[in-house]
Amino acid sequence: MKRIALAVMGAMSAMVAGSALAAAPDWSKVTERKVKLFYPGQSGMEWIMNKADHSAVPDIVDKKRACAKCHEGDADEIGDKIVAGKPVGSSKTVLEPKPPAGKVGWIPATFKAAHDGEKLYVRFEWVPPKNGDVKMDKKNEVKVTMMFDGGGTVEGADLNGCWNTCHNDLRSMKDAKDDKKTKYTKGGSLDGGKFMDLIQYRSGKGEKPVDGYVTDKRYMEGGKGLVKAEGVKEGNKWVVTFERALAGGGKGDHAITTDKIYNFGFAIHEDFTEARYHYVSLGYQFGLDKTVEGVKYYYNVTKQ
Repeated sequence: MKRIALAVMGAMSAMVAGSALAAAPDWSKVTERKVKLFYPGQSGMEWIMNKADHSAVPDIVDKKRACAKCHEGDADEIGDKIVAGKPVGSSKTVLEPKPPAGKVGWIPATFKAAHDGEKLYVRFEWVPPKNGDVKMDKKNEVKVTMMFDGGGTVEGADLNGCWNTCHNDLRSMKDAKDDKKTKYTKGGSLDGGKFMDLIQYRSGKGEKPVDGYVTDKRYMEGGKGLVKAEGVKEGNKWVVTFERALAGGGKGDHAITTDKIYNFGFAIHEDFTEARYHYVSLGYQFGLDKTVEGVKYYYNVTKQ
């Protein structure tokens, strides 16, 4: 009996230790990063990378200057212009010919991330703006999506993050020829990690989190790395958290290791929106326990 009791106690201790390892970090001790998510209209990669439309193309191509380096400060101004149907860029293009009624141009959010050697923990927080009355996605008031590459595996992602998956011929864009065409990466494939890993939280009752990836199109399943995706309204703000195994382990899962720097971005579908009618971040970078001097759009994910 004594041996049985000791075995039970040992098993319980192991369970408690495992639970402690799996516990979310103390977010009050995690570095906060403020970001601006803005309304992009129909600014696909083809517009972004066309010199006639966007005067910064030579800097992006020749100097490898990331979009966030120039536009992190004025992302709110750009979003305000686009959502109001005003012209932007060198070509003075109206990127949103039919502005959604009542939609604001941008929202401020905070981002935090930490790891425990086994899992990546990510936290988004923002105050919902007052938007319009049209409910495109009646099931989900909010969807939060994060995409990241395998550490330089997707060409151009170091400059534009998940914008790499947005193109002028996607559904709901003015040049769309296929109303079912979803996001994709040019030359994307699972071979060699040429894809964006995708995780998504959905607020609708009974809705399951998404663990997918983007190659020649967007796949909303296949991954096994996402352990948990949760969201809650705390007073007048939304808080969404992800818990993701560093090792990944599924189809379309990137392993997150200490020797790489990952390119990422995220989007928030607010107020029951869908498709391109979301708020998006510029491209950012993260690494595990790695300091990168002089790169303001880099986030160091430290062990907690």
